[in-house]
Amino acid sequence: MKPMQRVGSLKELKDGKPLDVTLDGQKIAVFYIKDEVVATSGKCPHAGGPIQCGDLEGAWLTCPWHGWTFDLNSGVCTDDPSLALDIYPVRVDGDDILVAV
Repeated sequence: MKPMQRVGSLKELKDGKPLDVTLDGQKIAVFYIKDEVVATSGKCPHAGGPIQCGDLEGAWLTCPWHGWTFDLNSGVCTDDPSLALDIYPVRVDGDDILVAV
């Protein structure tokens, strides 16, 4: 695993908009869910849609392109359990959000 890298601040994430970042050439989406920060792959594994633009309801994220839903606790797609978003380790240090890819 690579070292943790800063992707943004907890304050900006708590404002309600997911973070869309690139780490080591990979698109990463970062969400704030019930006092927890979750980092996932930034592209839907079904068709490559911009997952950070999806609708978030609790820990359920719906892709904006085809409406497929993912459980952000596990990354697994409810429409096709053979598909899953990668979930990355996250650490919050003060106001900094750190992610390892």
